[in-house]
Amino acid sequence: MCGIAGIINFSNREERVHLERMCNAMTHRGPDDSGLYISPDSKVLLGHRRLSIIDLSHSARQPLSNEDDSILVTYNGEIYNYQELSKELESRGHRFKSKSDTEVIIHGYEEWGIEELLKRLRGMFAFGLYDSSPKNSYPNMFLARDRLGIKPFYYTIQDNRFIFASEIKTIVASGLTSKEIDLQSVTLYLLNGSIPPPNTIYKGITALEPGHYLTLTSAGLLKKRYYYLADAYADDSLSKLSEEEAIQQVRSCLLDTIKCHLVSDVPVGAFLSGGIDSTAIVALMREVQHEQIKTVSIVFPDTPYDESEYARIAAQRYGTEHVEVEVKGEDAKNHLDRIFNSMDQPTVDGVNAYFVSRATAQAGLKVAMSGLGGDEIFFGYSTFRAVPRLYNLARIIQSIPFANPIVKLFLDKSGNHRLAKLSAMLKDNGTIPGIYQTTRGLFSRSQIEKILRPDLAKEAFEDLNTYLHLDCTKINDDANQVSFLEITGYLANQLLRDTDVFGMTHSLEVRVPFVDHTLVELLARIPASYKCNSSLSKGQLIKALNSELPPAIVNHPKMGFTFPFDIWLRNELKDFVEESLFNSPIFNHNFVKNLWIDFLNHRIHWSRLWSIAVLGRFLN
Repeated sequence: MCGIAGIINFSNREERVHLERMCNAMTHRGPDDSGLYISPDSKVLLGHRRLSIIDLSHSARQPLSNEDDSILVTYNGEIYNYQELSKELESRGHRFKSKSDTEVIIHGYEEWGIEELLKRLRGMFAFGLYDSSPKNSYPNMFLARDRLGIKPFYYTIQDNRFIFASEIKTIVASGLTSKEIDLQSVTLYLLNGSIPPPNTIYKGITALEPGHYLTLTSAGLLKKRYYYLADAYADDSLSKLSEEEAIQQVRSCLLDTIKCHLVSDVPVGAFLSGGIDSTAIVALMREVQHEQIKTVSIVFPDTPYDESEYARIAAQRYGTEHVEVEVKGEDAKNHLDRIFNSMDQPTVDGVNAYFVSRATAQAGLKVAMSGLGGDEIFFGYSTFRAVPRLYNLARIIQSIPFANPIVKLFLDKSGNHRLAKLSAMLKDNGTIPGIYQTTRGLFSRSQIEKILRPDLAKEAFEDLNTYLHLDCTKINDDANQVSFLEITGYLANQLLRDTDVFGMTHSLEVRVPFVDHTLVELLARIPASYKCNSSLSKGQLIKALNSELPPAIVNHPKMGFTFPFDIWLRNELKDFVEESLFNSPIFNHNFVKNLWIDFLNHRIHWSRLWSIAVLGRFLN
């Protein structure tokens, strides 16, 4: 796990100082080592910060090159099948100078080319690969991101330069780009709680989408998709499986995934919240290895959000070395500055990732497993049932003459936040993506127009539809459409991004076995009826573990890994919220004041207030 940076300079300028600034700005991503490469013509500059996980020796230092130094790579991530790829490449005559996973990218590119290489990699990654070999008339750069968006990749083109990095802050630190706020991204954030790629909060800085790669040559910049998850959902090759056969395939894939994710030259621990997903990860770790496992929990004594009892049950069941760290509202207040300094972009989530990563790093771990992705692939959210039901309701309303406009008029006039969402759903013609957006989103369009100053609202909504209507036409089943939207939206753009940002803030590599593409694709192909069991949430996961999970955890009502923000915003964080809400130059202060009153009177969820407060602080 590392931080990458680079500048491709199409003019004869000295850029070393800018690259050094970028690498210094991401020391937290790689405190163990750093490296720079500058091509003889000074046109290609690559930087790297290293967190040593696999092959701790100096031979794995990056940027890493092939035998004749004609191909170099700066890479962030873990390739879990690197050992089998290395053996195959060695059998074809390639010579390795390290035992790192990084080197398979170089030799794999030499052997197969960029696109075939990407299809063979199993893991999380973002990299920049520079090819200066004589066969090319002009140096080529290939820049890629993993299939599902576990690792980030940002870039910008400024003044005849191409600049890329693992973090937006790193690009800004170069001193070569501005921090002009993109109003469209502000709107996307208020709709979703995060900003979907290719947008970022800043104009001119772009996020490379998951499953895409860039080719940069003298001919220009070409972006290409090499992976599309919807293809797996459209594959009906497993439609004839019995439920028992499906469970056995899931179990086999889970064990294989965990084994891959345990490959490391340093100890691998785990987050343990006491929920089904994190407990399942620990159960699988225990099943495939006999070494001591260290687990870490965040606890909130004397609050309804505390799940420490269940985490202790799991820790005792699997014999882990368990560490509990209490987080109070005062801790959140005291860490706000570092939390916001760590943020690349505003996010409604992430504070939980910050504190659990901090606790895990303080427990002496450099690598930890997380249960992220379990809800999305095993149908753990209420949206898997609610969205199809609302879809059917919308179709009924729309089929009744004159009912649709009358219902929408009533909903618009009601002033109720939930009914406003239902109105937005009907205006979107009742599609699954449209209903999902209004169900999962923070605010409706009409609400956002009131949150922002009137002169900003119109500009903020220009050309927005592209980001709100993902193509689900290949996916026939309604619940599977929801799963696709959860994985490509909430999971990729919020959970995974926040986990990377706040994990690396504490120099911690977080691995997410449930987001292994082989497992995600398997679950996508399994009939939705096996996954959407109203009597047993995440039944496929529970059954695949052969009743290994403690009954108290299986039968415990779902809470999610949630901090006591509802309590903190009324107490320790109250001054911060009021300052952020009422001092921001882009808000309609009368409307946000009414939202604050609604929250204090328990009429709206804390996440809506927190999202606006985060945005206000970020933009101040």
